[in-house]
Amino acid sequence: MPKTKDLVELSYLSEAVSDMSFLGLMRLLESARAFNQKNGISGILLYDNQQFGQIIEGERASVMKAWKRIQDDKRHHRIELLEIKEISEKSYSDWLLRFYGGESLVRDYPALADMVGGMDKHSLALMNKMRASQS
Repeated sequence: MPKTKDLVELSYLSEAVSDMSFLGLMRLLESARAFNQKNGISGILLYDNQQFGQIIEGERASVMKAWKRIQDDKRHHRIELLEIKEISEKSYSDWLLRFYGGESLVRDYPALADMVGGMDKHSLALMNKMRASQS
């Protein structure tokens, strides 16, 4: 178990270079889940109207490795770091990465219901920042 001071949470916003297809989003999600599992990272990914918002958490070195990977990803641009902060415990330790913004996906693909859930307060705040940035 990492020392408390080694845990960080990083949040950012970005814009997709082009509208993401269902298949493109699922590929992104699976790639991120595999990377996160390998590196002990958990978090939440939000996608809405070509806007991404993400919160990732874990040991500082792993989160910074993920941040570098995120910045190098050509599927999005206008990447805006919101915050990096030390945390005492993970908020999203129950799962590796969740995908929000897909209410219609669940309706059309019920098998994805375990990837899409209700928003907690922190995630809702990030989604609201995403929507405000579109104005």
